Amino acid sequence: MIESTKAIVLSFLKYGDSSLIIKCYTEKFGFKSFILKNSFSKKYKKSHFIFLFNEIELVFYSKKNNSLELIKEIHQGHIFNTIHTNIIKSSIITFIGEIVNQTLKNEETPDLSLYGFIKKSLIDLDSKDNYFSDFHLYFLLHFSKYIGFYPLENDSEFPYFIIKEGVFSLKANPVTMEENAYLWKLLLTYEFKSSKNCFNTSQRKQMLTEIITYFETHLSNFKKPISLDILKLLFD
Repeated sequence: MIESTKAIVLSFLKYGDSSLIIKCYTEKFGFKSFILKNSFSKKYKKSHFIFLFNEIELVFYSKKNNSLELIKEIHQGHIFNTIHTNIIKSSIITFIGEIVNQTLKNEETPDLSLYGFIKKSLIDLDSKDNYFSDFHLYFLLHFSKYIGFYPLENDSEFPYFIIKEGVFSLKANPVTMEENAYLWKLLLTYEFKSSKNCFNTSQRKQMLTEIITYFETHLSNFKKPISLDILKLLFD
């Protein structure tokens, strides 16, 4: 059966001399793995569509099992102008791409809201010329809504944030400090389209540590992104 869908590229790997294995989050089918044959041919170099967080439009041969599905046609979806050419933006999407890929790899049920969130977030990042240094923190916080552990905001006036439970509290936990709760409150109320960043340099580094710990706590087998150290250097 031939199917079609829009898809966001999450990772890719060269297979043999001329093929690519591509992992995507698709609009219609959730997470899927594809094989793109003859992707490096001189006549039609299909591989130029394949890069992290690019949106593509696919026509493919669907299979009932979970094996690789063969791409019949591939076309460009939304065109991004800066997220792959600006070194800071590209480093940010490399970092969040690692997290999204490992988090969604078993999500075979489509979620139009999640697909729309990822695409809109990338469009927002693409359109900003400055004040995007906190995008990765903003994205990961709101991404947590779709994977089931967004912080409860009903007691956000409380001075402590308990990472393990994802709640604000009147009582301290040995691993929390009052300033950490303050940073979480800032991020929860932050609008990325505003003409300012959410955090200063030291706050950004602290919040990055906090949110990685948050994901580690709430996701089994979560692995710290390889690109984490590069991101820390960029915002040092």
